[in-house]
Amino acid sequence: SLPYRSMKNHWRILQKDSRKLSLNRFFSRTFGHTITPREVVQKTLNFSEELKFYYELYQILLFHFQEMNSKYFFELLEDNLDLVNPTFKTVFKTFLKYKTYITNAMELPYSNAKLEATNKLIKDIKRQAFGFRNFTNFKTKIYIALNIKNERTNFVLSRC
Repeated sequence: SLPYRSMKNHWRILQKDSRKLSLNRFFSRTFGHTITPREVVQKTLNFSEELKFYYELYQILLFHFQEMNSKYFFELLEDNLDLVNPTFKTVFKTFLKYKTYITNAMELPYSNAKLEATNKLIKDIKRQAFGFRNFTNFKTKIYIALNIKNERTNFVLSRC
């Protein structure tokens, strides 16, 4: 059926931010003609009112999360807690359980994303080239990947 194929083939488009959907046309084998991602979303949402409700709720939550509006984000969660299905309800309750931590992360500018990215890069280097004979070569490879310049010191022979 068309609704099933539309969801199966275009589920990624439904997860994107609606403000960032492309206006470029592409040929959709599901619908049989050229179409933009915005039109795919509109046609897919026309299949189900429930899906349309959840999509709009998701987009509003995503907007408030990206804009760091913790007050509106949690108000929306609390207002819709009784209206959503059990799967969404579980997620909403988890968000509300960790409300203080999420609010803290939204309001403060601190993040450990850079540190996590560096750790991931080092783990990737370890996985790709696990046979380093000495630690200096491994360390040099990490410095090159992170674009860190290691200061070289010249040896000075002391005159005794």
